[in-house]
Amino acid sequence: MQWTYDPSVDALTIVFAPRRHASRTDELRPGMFMDVDDAGCPVALEFLDASTQFPREGLASLPLPKALIPLRDAAARAGLAPATLRQQIRNARLVATKWHREWWIDERELHAYLRSRAPQGRRSRRGTRLTDV
Repeated sequence: MQWTYDPSVDALTIVFAPRRHASRTDELRPGMFMDVDDAGCPVALEFLDASTQFPREGLASLPLPKALIPLRDAAARAGLAPATLRQQIRNARLVATKWHREWWIDERELHAYLRSRAPQGRRSRRGTRLTDV
């Protein structure tokens, strides 16, 4: 279980299952959202306006969330189509978090995925890949 607090938006997030993907988000009450997977199991819980519901001292002691970038930006940085990254998320080759209706990717995870990819392109007569030039 991971707890994070983002003071810039005053949001507390509790992630129950970091490796599971949320398929939908339910609003349990105003400012409280539950992400659930396909089986209806909770994946994460988010509280907006957290400082009005929890002690500020406790929130301040929680770690900040990772710097995440939206899937569309990650695809542009990687030079890949967003659909390619979505497929890799489904295949569990790329770790991402789904918040509301959008996938968010940690930049370090994106770089790790790109390093793990097999070289692309065909070999030239000299034995180097054309994409390596």
